[in-house]
Amino acid sequence: MSGQHFLVIGNGPAGNEAALTLREKAPDAQVTIISRNLGGSYCPHLIPDYIAGKIPEECLFVVTPDAYTDKNIKFRHGQRVVDLDPMKKTVILDHKEVIPFDGVIIAVGGKPRIPEYLRVFEDSLLTLKTVEDARIWVSMLPETDSVLLIGGDLTSFAVSKALIHLGKKIYFMLTEHAFWPLRPDGALLDEVSQRLACRGVEVISGKRLKSLTRPSGKCVAARFDDGYELEVGMIGAFYGLTPDIDFLRRSGFRMDRGVLVDEFLHTGFEGVYATGDCAQIYHPDLRDYWVSIGHANAVILGRTAANNLLGGEDQTAVVAESIFEVEGINVNTSWWMEF
Repeated sequence: MSGQHFLVIGNGPAGNEAALTLREKAPDAQVTIISRNLGGSYCPHLIPDYIAGKIPEECLFVVTPDAYTDKNIKFRHGQRVVDLDPMKKTVILDHKEVIPFDGVIIAVGGKPRIPEYLRVFEDSLLTLKTVEDARIWVSMLPETDSVLLIGGDLTSFAVSKALIHLGKKIYFMLTEHAFWPLRPDGALLDEVSQRLACRGVEVISGKRLKSLTRPSGKCVAARFDDGYELEVGMIGAFYGLTPDIDFLRRSGFRMDRGVLVDEFLHTGFEGVYATGDCAQIYHPDLRDYWVSIGHANAVILGRTAANNLLGGEDQTAVVAESIFEVEGINVNTSWWMEF
């Protein structure tokens, strides 16, 4: 592997684990991480504990930029890949720099998903994906007595627990888009509503957001389609993540919800793998693709991609029984029952 250059695009749990594995198993190779976000690799699943004040910000990070330097990993953060040519084995950055590679792991994860009908309100909706997002919540929560959460993904339930810990009044509007990429049935929504109500959360159901206004600088007035009105200090939108793969649309990859890969995380192009939340992985027993949600799954998949890029044949070890299907989407995840 001496003299080879391996790229990892993305610095979330999957990308970080992939880079560390490459460095460990290919000590003479050049390893580069390209991340659009500034700062080191952090644990997204710990962000609710951070906004609850249970841990300081530094505890979010598993690897700092200096630590990458110590491990002889080149860390290019605050830079964005805008194109990838799997045949020429090059990536292009947003400032037009062309970087060649011998092997690449695409681990860009996802970005917050806002349903189309809510995009008109996007400036008033807070998301919670990055450390920068979390800092906004931390700065606003001391001046906020009540919060409206809309959607209903995994993160939203962890945020609910954080807000309960802080003594905030919580309104939770479960929508038909809850649990993206799944489609919940009525029984599941009823069970979720009951669990939330038991913790003191006021559940709003059967309504659609019609308008948002700011009668004062410290509150947001939400009006719904049936005339119901509500004033809160903050509104958080939680509709899951959508794979952040728009830059690959013209690169020749097979894509559906994410980049389609085989059970070894191979894209079909030599030396090119995709892993984590941005990948849709083939399962031989199911004869279908599945998506991964959750930190622990991402770490395992990052390690698997790196091992296989280096010549291994590690199959994604997910038993069919742990994958469930809802309306045509197969998912392997920890679930909201932790609430």
